[in-house]
Amino acid sequence: MSAPLPRHSLEGSLPRWRVFVPLAIGVTMATLDISVVNIALPTLARAFRASLTSIEWVVLAYVLVITGLQLTLGRVADFVGRRRVYAAGLVVFTLASALCAAAPSAATLIAARTLQGLGAAMMTANSAGLLIAAFPENERGKALGAFGAAVGVGLALGPPLGGLLVRFSWRAIFLLNLPLGILALWQLVRRVPADGPPARGRTLSLPSAILGCGILVLATLGLSRGPGADWRGAEVWLPFGAAAVLLGGFLAAERRAAEPLVPRGALRGALGAGVLLTFLGQALSLAAGFHLPLYLEEVLGWDAARSGRWLAIVPLVALLAAPVAGRAADRMGARRLTTLGLLIACAGFVLLTRLPAAPAPALFASALALIGLGLGLFTVPNASSVMGAVPRERLGLAAGLQATMRSLGMTFGAALAAAVLASRYDAHGGGVLRTTAMAGFHTQAFTLAGHDLDAVLAGLALLGALLSRRPEDRARTG
Repeated sequence: MSAPLPRHSLEGSLPRWRVFVPLAIGVTMATLDISVVNIALPTLARAFRASLTSIEWVVLAYVLVITGLQLTLGRVADFVGRRRVYAAGLVVFTLASALCAAAPSAATLIAARTLQGLGAAMMTANSAGLLIAAFPENERGKALGAFGAAVGVGLALGPPLGGLLVRFSWRAIFLLNLPLGILALWQLVRRVPADGPPARGRTLSLPSAILGCGILVLATLGLSRGPGADWRGAEVWLPFGAAAVLLGGFLAAERRAAEPLVPRGALRGALGAGVLLTFLGQALSLAAGFHLPLYLEEVLGWDAARSGRWLAIVPLVALLAAPVAGRAADRMGARRLTTLGLLIACAGFVLLTRLPAAPAPALFASALALIGLGLGLFTVPNASSVMGAVPRERLGLAAGLQATMRSLGMTFGAALAAAVLASRYDAHGGGVLRTTAMAGFHTQAFTLAGHDLDAVLAGLALLGALLSRRPEDRARTG
């Protein structure tokens, strides 16, 4: 077992809220760089005279590296120290941002984004562990609620900020990270207590780490490619097949390892249930808005600006609910709030199944507000439950698992929504759904397909509510 950090270094030497600033800056940068770069893809394609298919790797390379490495880097931090790994991530991310801004070609930009993803994974896999280590158990939800709100602000700022910066230069998107990265690193050194000495004689199983990373990358690649290829062809099923082969080797390596990537029995009880719910909640969050822009713009005839204002209801309500949910979780426990949140989200999705092929603002706003409230009440208490299900020396494991499940959940949510929407559109007589060319768009078929998708999401939210009614475990000490 690794030597525990001195108590004074965790809770006594610095006011606990001082650790919040460098962690919030770092993780906000990492999440912001997904949505900001999405906005710039057409500009990048023109600048480098590249096809959108190839330039999409600027986003995909970043996402694949983050998803593949978060779990491993969380476990590494359990052995060598969370602040060390987070600080290294800040340095790598900031330097990689400078390389992105200076990239002379699409290939070099993709390579720099891969390096940037490594830095982002180091930060996102360890931010929650560093935050939790600085707070007593009865304030864990409050801390995570404030942290979730800060990250939510970063995600909400992504599209408008990206659109503004692209007007000047696409390079400005990456240059913005340089002063922020330097500020976060300076604040980290000043505000976050130093790690204790690295654990002696403990090394993570290298075969487990490599195989686990490969499985996550391949699964993410298959999910991301599936909708665009109508779930056909080698580009979809070859990654899934390779991931299945690697899974066999991974399980064998884990059985032999002295220090497995996922310790034996770790996923029993609250930790396993919590990370499963993290995956489900993130899938619901992403899928919730998947078809609504098309509904508003192609069915109702709204312009993009009006559509965007209405769709902002979900993240804004979730953002307002997160800190309240965190404080409530400290008082009444996480289980009731996670169950309540998912039931409220389920009600919101049920309301969406009643949307007509004509404007119904009150019904639409009510449904979006319920979904945002439900997800806001669910997310922070569930995160608190996950982080509280492990002893302090395994915070990296819990944070890495949670971050990985968030990334996988986002990819799965998009893939599920696209698959259900396309299949049901065809079943309702709309034919093949092509979101890039709306000629011959069948509004009634799309409205009905959207109802079917919302019914599926309501069912998943209800399933999550049933799963969340589990006994809450206290952190194990062994």
